[in-house]
Amino acid sequence: MPAIDIIKRRLKEDRIPETPEDLGVKKKRPREVAFMDVNLCFPCGKCPEFCPVQCIEYLRPGSVPNRGVQPVQDRFQECIGCYICVEVCALLTDYDAVRMYDTNLVEEALGVKIGDTAPSEPIPAEPYEELFSEGGKYRHLGKGSRIREKMTAEEHAIFNRERVRS
Repeated sequence: MPAIDIIKRRLKEDRIPETPEDLGVKKKRPREVAFMDVNLCFPCGKCPEFCPVQCIEYLRPGSVPNRGVQPVQDRFQECIGCYICVEVCALLTDYDAVRMYDTNLVEEALGVKIGDTAPSEPIPAEPYEELFSEGGKYRHLGKGSRIREKMTAEEHAIFNRERVRS
């Protein structure tokens, strides 16, 4: 069984929102949305690869000073709150750079409204370093991996094999 299937099964057990089989679109307002810690993100490309709504992108050149390849960030207005990016980052890469934040907190912190559909025009991702990165105002409120502690030895072995292949 591939690691991504283990992630999806475990998230379903935790009653995380159902992810679409194919590329999907946002259909309801999520309880939580993802933000990447741009200081911990080593832009490996795993989370954009597995995002079911393709809302994770590399930041524009120069967004995070003194970085060659820019880290990734999600376009939170399009996020469905599925936790896949959190688990992929924590379990397939060990970077653990992605956290989920309560949607109400994000709306208050950024002065925005997060709706039940994606904006008609994508809003480019920003670093939000002062809010959601280590030392940021809200980093301590973010939730990381929900399934790492629940995994069996066999599941850990599968992730270790896939991590080596990457």
